[in-house]
Amino acid sequence: MGQPGLPEEQEVGQSNVTKRWLVVLAWATGPAAAYVLLSLAHAAFVERALTVDIGFGRTLAYWVGATYLALLAWGFLPRQPSRWYARRRPLVAALTVGLLGGVVSVGYAAFWLARHWVPAVGVPVVVSLVVLLAAAVGVLRLAARDDRRAAERG
Repeated sequence: MGQPGLPEEQEVGQSNVTKRWLVVLAWATGPAAAYVLLSLAHAAFVERALTVDIGFGRTLAYWVGATYLALLAWGFLPRQPSRWYARRRPLVAALTVGLLGGVVSVGYAAFWLARHWVPAVGVPVVVSLVVLLAAAVGVLRLAARDDRRAAERG
């Protein structure tokens, strides 16, 4: 709970500091997912050409975009984020959109791989997705490590 009489945006104090890795995760996956979902909607309703191939190609932007946004967020967010972007409502909204985009991207990847599986195509695609996922997890681990170091310093 916040301080009595203060709106949520004006609350201050250590209890309102959100873990950096969670803020990085939310603001990396949320905007990337919004872009991908809008791109898929554009392909479906404007271009009228949403196939498994087109969907898979567009959902790759989720993985690449989320990784790059995570790197940017890790580099530029303060060690103890506490502004509007670290509040519960924006974080939950960004994480919800990010989760939806992740599920859609995994779904398209699974369908595409099932339709096109030959070792010469499937193996490099799977390896590249694993590398992107490892890079994203690595960024979140670095952000969490910075959180621990900052907490140890006091």
